Amino acid sequence: MRTHDVDEAALIEELPKLHELQGIDLRIGLLLDERAQIDDGSGKTSDLQRAESRLAEANARLSDLRGRQVDRRLERDSLQERRERNQHRLWQEMPSQHEAEALQLDLQSTATRLDAIAVELLDLDNRIEPLEHQVEDEQRTVNELQGELAEVRAQFAGQVKGIDAELRALHVQRKEHAAQVNAILLDRYEMIRSRRGDPGVVRVTDDVCTACRTQLTSYMLRHLQLRQRVQQCENCNTILFWAGEARPQLWHDDQEQRDAVESGDDDD
Repeated sequence: MRTHDVDEAALIEELPKLHELQGIDLRIGLLLDERAQIDDGSGKTSDLQRAESRLAEANARLSDLRGRQVDRRLERDSLQERRERNQHRLWQEMPSQHEAEALQLDLQSTATRLDAIAVELLDLDNRIEPLEHQVEDEQRTVNELQGELAEVRAQFAGQVKGIDAELRALHVQRKEHAAQVNAILLDRYEMIRSRRGDPGVVRVTDDVCTACRTQLTSYMLRHLQLRQRVQQCENCNTILFWAGEARPQLWHDDQEQRDAVESGDDDD
C-alpha cells in the first residue's frame, strides 16, 4: 500500500485500531445475518397480497354480474309493464285495425325479449352463486392471513428488539472508532471489504495470511516486522500487520544479502 505525503509508520500504528473497527463490523454483519434469518412476515405478506388480489378480482367480477343482473331485471319490469299496457289497449280500448296490428307486433317483440332476459337472468344466477361462495372463501382466507401476519410481526418485533438495540449501539461505537483511523487507511479498508468481503485487515503471527491462507514470502515478513510501510497480501490484497514475535533472523538474512551484493561490487 503506497501513499503520498503520508507518514506510513504512523498509519501502521493505527492498524490495531482498524482491526478493532473490523471486529465491530464483523459483529454487525453477524447480527444482520441473524436478523435476516428471523421470519419478519414477508412471506406471509406475499400470501396476503395474493389473496387480497384474488378477492378484489372476484369482487369486481361479482359486482359486474350483479350490475348486469339489476339492469336485466329493470328492463324485464319495464317490458312487463309495457306488455300490460299494450294488452289493455288491445283488448279494452278497441283500437283501429292498424293500431291493433302495431300492438300485436310490439307484444310479440316484447315476449321475445322477455324470454331472452329470462335466459340471461338464469345464466347470471348460475354464475353469481358460485362466485359469491368464492368471495366468501377468499375473504375468510384474507382474514386468516391478516391474523397470522399480525402474530408473526409481533413475534418478529420481540425477537429483533435486542438485536436492533445492539446494532444501534454498535453503529455508534463504529462511528467513534472510525473517527480514530486515518481516512486514507479507512478508505482502503472499506474498498477491500466492498470488493472481496471480510476481512479487510488481518493480524499476522506466523508465515501465513489468515485471510486467504497464502504462505507469505520472507520479503513480506521482513517488511511487516520492519514496520516502515503498510503491507497488503500479494494474493488477496488484504491489509496485513505483524502481531507475532520478532524474528531478528529475517533482518540478519536481509543484511547478509546486502553485504553479499556490496562485496560483489567491491570485487569488481
